[in-house]
Amino acid sequence: MTHILVSYLKELYSVVVRRLSKKNKSKPVIKRVCYLMSFPNNNQGLIEAISHEKQVIVLYKKNCLEEVKQLKSFGIECINLDTVSGFIKGINCLCQSQVIIADNYFAFLGDITFKQNQTVYQLWHATGAIKQFGLEDKSAVKRSEKDKHRFRRVYESFDYVFVASEKMADVFKRSYGFSKEQILFTGFPRTDRLCQRIAKPNSNKRRILYLPTYRENEPVETWLLDIKKVADSLKDEGLLQVKLHPHVELEHVNQTNVDWISSHESADEYIIQADVLITDYSSVAFDFTLANPTGQLIMYWPDEMKYRQVTGIQPNIEADFPQSVAHTTDDVIKQLTNHPMLEGNKQFNALWNTYNDGQATNRVLDEIKEVLDGEK
Repeated sequence: MTHILVSYLKELYSVVVRRLSKKNKSKPVIKRVCYLMSFPNNNQGLIEAISHEKQVIVLYKKNCLEEVKQLKSFGIECINLDTVSGFIKGINCLCQSQVIIADNYFAFLGDITFKQNQTVYQLWHATGAIKQFGLEDKSAVKRSEKDKHRFRRVYESFDYVFVASEKMADVFKRSYGFSKEQILFTGFPRTDRLCQRIAKPNSNKRRILYLPTYRENEPVETWLLDIKKVADSLKDEGLLQVKLHPHVELEHVNQTNVDWISSHESADEYIIQADVLITDYSSVAFDFTLANPTGQLIMYWPDEMKYRQVTGIQPNIEADFPQSVAHTTDDVIKQLTNHPMLEGNKQFNALWNTYNDGQATNRVLDEIKEVLDGEK
């Protein structure tokens, strides 16, 4: 019964969007940018830069409220997609904007009939990809044919995608079915700041940051690092900083060398300041090696076999990592103990951060201006 109701609501949703799109069919396209925001801290100055040159309207999800406050202070119009009136206004805005930029999968894009003089870009919320998504997501394979058709309609709504490497270009070709003509090698604007090499505070302790990916309906003990054991191994020589997903309920280890970061706090600053990053299937790995070329990246995959079956991992990506994947807490401690200066980050960045050189915002901005000025 629940499945039938969900299916009905999805169809109703599609009908509403298609009708709104049809009503806008005869309306002229306005020379402006409409930015779809579902991830905070993904644009890192791009929207503000666009606003200095062209009109931009931001359509946002409620988890981006803090960033929206700042954008509004710049005089940028922002519309909340999570309200009925905001949703209707947002769809109308999309139907009439010459350039659309989306930072994620937005289901309604597949139900809008865009005009020939409109251009839709995908500005993904991650620099690289470790887990599979889109057409390659293992969980999507089990969905109904109707769902799969809906997914493809969304993927086909994009004209171009911004990427930072040939590696990520290949991922999008497989995951969204993009052609090589749809790939734009610009780098990601959000990484420009990571290239600034911000000075780290003086400390005789190594900062070890642990950022695990959230697993829905999976017991914590099957994937979480033994935090106390790692902290004990560090003694007074290191500070273990831990940031878990808001949905993870865990009794905090009370030790002087363990720092629990609020689950609602951005990890960006901690990534920049860290000497070591321990993560699993998160794209923060790519951000860390870019910000810390000589830092130590430890990939901890205790549930690799199951994760490959349920979600999927990019083929042969473990061969790109600076060092071998750890599968147990003891493996992690061993890598922390043997921490020579790694040259692997250089090679890893060459493969995945090729165009993340501090100039990505300028290249993306140039692309948008070309379209709005009729030069493309």
